[in-house]
Amino acid sequence: MLYDDTRHLHVGYYENGYDLEAVALKRQSEDQWDIFFPFEQYGLKPAAQENEVSFEEFGTRIFSIPIKDLDYQLGSKKFEEWLSAHRII
Repeated sequence: MLYDDTRHLHVGYYENGYDLEAVALKRQSEDQWDIFFPFEQYGLKPAAQENEVSFEEFGTRIFSIPIKDLDYQLGSKKFEEWLSAHRII
């Protein structure tokens, strides 16, 4: 999978004493953003996933958002929903 190295977005959750961040990378030639979370940085263990994609500098892909242009508000909202669904927050 190839990513557009000129387009990425940092998203975060900073409420209730948490300081959690993820990075969204835009796929090349697709209206799709993949969200990566550095589990180890936060002392968490990722759940084993089939077809897992990881990068040392960004972490493990946790979900994707099918959209042409992702903004901070939507990215952070989806990240918060993912954190809640996985009982991290």
